[in-house]
Amino acid sequence: MNKKLHRGRAKRAWPKLVAAAKRGEPLSYKELSTSIGEHWRAASWFLGVIQRYCARMGLPRLQALAVNQETRVPGKGYAGRRGRRAHACEVERVRAHRWPKKAPF
Repeated sequence: MNKKLHRGRAKRAWPKLVAAAKRGEPLSYKELSTSIGEHWRAASWFLGVIQRYCARMGLPRLQALAVNQETRVPGKGYAGRRGRRAHACEVERVRAHRWPKKAPF
């Protein structure tokens, strides 16, 4: 695993997720990945960086806004509960938080 590479991708994805939080609209893995010039299969790696940061800092799960295009909920790598109701609650927590525009890591 190339930590520096994934961290760089996470830094590019952060502002996209913050913008989605302001809108209250999740992004598919493909939408998010494409917006930073990556293939959707790379999403689990860079979202893991964001997930670990949010957990370590006691923040809402910003990566909850990245979802499967079909189901509209996060996939297997997501540390939170994935049911629709639980996910909707987490999205509201993310939306209510004041996020810095630039990745703080």
